[in-house]
Amino acid sequence: MVTIVRELPLPPDEHNLHEAQIRWAREVIVRPLDLQKVRTIAAADVAYESEAGGDRAYAAVVVTDASGSQILDRAIWTGIADSPYTPGRFALREAACLLEAFRLLKTIPDVVLIEGHGRAHPRRFGLACVIGLSLDLPTIGCAKTPLYGVISPLGNRRGDQAEIRDLSGEVLGCALRTQDGVRPVYVSPGYGVDVLSAAAVVLGSCSSYRIPDPQRWAHQHSVKARQKGK
Repeated sequence: MVTIVRELPLPPDEHNLHEAQIRWAREVIVRPLDLQKVRTIAAADVAYESEAGGDRAYAAVVVTDASGSQILDRAIWTGIADSPYTPGRFALREAACLLEAFRLLKTIPDVVLIEGHGRAHPRRFGLACVIGLSLDLPTIGCAKTPLYGVISPLGNRRGDQAEIRDLSGEVLGCALRTQDGVRPVYVSPGYGVDVLSAAAVVLGSCSSYRIPDPQRWAHQHSVKARQKGK
C-alpha cells in the first residue's frame, strides 16, 4: 500500500505559504531515474463540483504499465476539499485530495505523473513536488501550459525538447513535443528524478495523444466519478 511519509500542512496565509514552499523546496531531491526499473506509472487527477458546504472533490489515481496502455490498479476518493479555492494555494489544496486517493492504492508505483508543475515554479515547489515529498516517490510534473521560466526555441517533431530556465540560467524543466506538430507539454522534476528522466517517462507513455496516457486515464476516472456522484 502507498503511505504518506510526510505531512505538509497548509499555512494560513500567503506569506507563510511562500516561506514554507521555499523551505520545502530545499528538500526536493533531483537525480537521474533508472528507467530500466520503471515498470509502473501512477497518474492522478481531481474533478470538482461546487455544493453547499464547499467544493466536493473526486480524486482518481490509476497505476498503469510503463507504456501507459494497461491499467493495473486504481483508486477513487470522494470528499469535501479541506479549504476553499484561493489563487496561489491551489497546489496544496489539490494535493490533500490526491493524497487521500493514493492512500487507497494497493500498488506502489515506480514513478508518479502529476498534471501540474514540479520545480518549474516561482518557488521551485509546484504540485508535483508536494506529492513527491509527501510520498517519497519519484514524481514528475507534466502541465499543459507553462507557469514560470524562459523557454528555449522548440523543434516541431515528436521528442523535441527545449529547456526551461530561470533568470539565473538554472534548468528547471523542459517543453516537450509529444507528437509531431502538436502543442508541447511542460515537464519538470517533482521529486527523485531529473529533467532528462522526466522527459523520457512522459514521452514513453504518450501513444498517439499530446497528454501521457496515464494522465488521460486518471482524468477520465475522476470525471466519471463526478458524474456518478451527481
